[in-house]
Amino acid sequence: MKIHRLQNGVKHYSWGDTAFIPELLGLDNTEKLPFAELWMGTHPSLPSSIESDGVLKPIEEVVGESFPYLMKILSAAKPLSIQAHPGVKHAKEGFFREQEACIPMDSPYRLYKDASHKPELLCALTDFYALCGFRKDTPQELKDIKADSLKGLFQKLMIMPQSDVDAVLGPIIERLQGKDFERKDREYWVLRCHELFSEEGHFDRGLFSVYLMNLVYLKPTNAIYFDTGTLHAYLEGSGIEIMANSDNVLRGGLTSKHIDIQELLKVVAFRGEAPHVLSPEQLGEGEWRYNTPAKEFELRRIEDYCYCASDHEPEILIVVKGNFLVGDIYLERGDSVLVPHGVGYSVKASGILYKATIPKC
Repeated sequence: MKIHRLQNGVKHYSWGDTAFIPELLGLDNTEKLPFAELWMGTHPSLPSSIESDGVLKPIEEVVGESFPYLMKILSAAKPLSIQAHPGVKHAKEGFFREQEACIPMDSPYRLYKDASHKPELLCALTDFYALCGFRKDTPQELKDIKADSLKGLFQKLMIMPQSDVDAVLGPIIERLQGKDFERKDREYWVLRCHELFSEEGHFDRGLFSVYLMNLVYLKPTNAIYFDTGTLHAYLEGSGIEIMANSDNVLRGGLTSKHIDIQELLKVVAFRGEAPHVLSPEQLGEGEWRYNTPAKEFELRRIEDYCYCASDHEPEILIVVKGNFLVGDIYLERGDSVLVPHGVGYSVKASGILYKATIPKC
C-alpha cells in the first residue's frame, strides 16, 4: 500500500457558491456554475478516484475497503433546506422500506439513499451562518399559535393549510420589509429566505423554522456538531464538512425538493437548547482536533507542522493554504491525498491542511 493522490467529484447544487471551490482547486469558472460540494471518500453517489495502472478507479476498488466517513468542502451562497438526518434505526428501516418499494435511487421522492445514520461536523473556513436546533424560548412572532409542546407547535406549523401559513407570515414579512438588517440579525435571514423561497404569492412555511431555531455564527476554525435528529440549515459560507458515510436527508422547508413532514417528524429531536460552538483542542505543536462523540470520524487541523505517523486508520488530507510534502507527494492548495490504513508517512508543512481520520477507541 502507498499514499495516493485523489481525484474528487463536485456537486453543482443551485445554492452553491461560484468562487470558493473553483479558486481552491485552481479552476477558471467562467460559466459561473455553482460549486456546492467537493466530495472526498467512498460514498457510491460520488466516490473519489485514484490512479491505478494508468486508469482512474474508485478508492474502494484499489484499497479494498469503504470508509465510515465522508469529507466535503461545502460552499453556500444561498441557504440550504431545513433538514435533519436519521439515526441508525430510522435509516435502516427507511432504506429497506424504499428498496422493497423499488423507488429508484435517483427519484426525487427517494428519502433514504443508504442504511446509515448521519452525524456531521461543519468547520468554518470563512464567516459562516447556520441554523442549529430549536431555541429554548418560543419566538414572540409565533406566540399566538397554540400548541401543547414544541413538537406539537412544529407539527402544526408544518401541516397547517397554506392559507393559514400566509395569514401568519404575511403581516410579519410586511413589518420587516424596507428595514435594514445585518447577517447577525434573524430578520435578515427571514427576509433573505422569503426572497428566495416564497413564490406565487404564498409564503414558504420553512420561514417558521428560521424563527424557531438558533441562529449561529461561526468564525474561521470554529465548528458545530450536529447529532442525528438535530434540525439545521446552512445559510451562507464555506467550510470543511465531515460526516458518517451517508447521504440521507429529510427536509422541512426552504427548498423545491420533496418534503415528507411525517417522516421528518419521526427523526427530529424536539428539545430546546443553546447551540454548542466548538473550538479545536490543541494536541501539540501545530495540530488541533475537533472533539465530537462520533465514532466514524474525527477532523484534525494541521498548521505549519512537520510530523510522522504510522499507527492510524485510513486518512484523507486536503490542503487549504500553502503547500505540503506528504510522503513523497507534493501538495498545493486544493490538492488531497489518501493515506491507507497503517501506511507510515511524514508531513512537512508550510500552510494549513485538514485531515479526516477515525478516532481510536
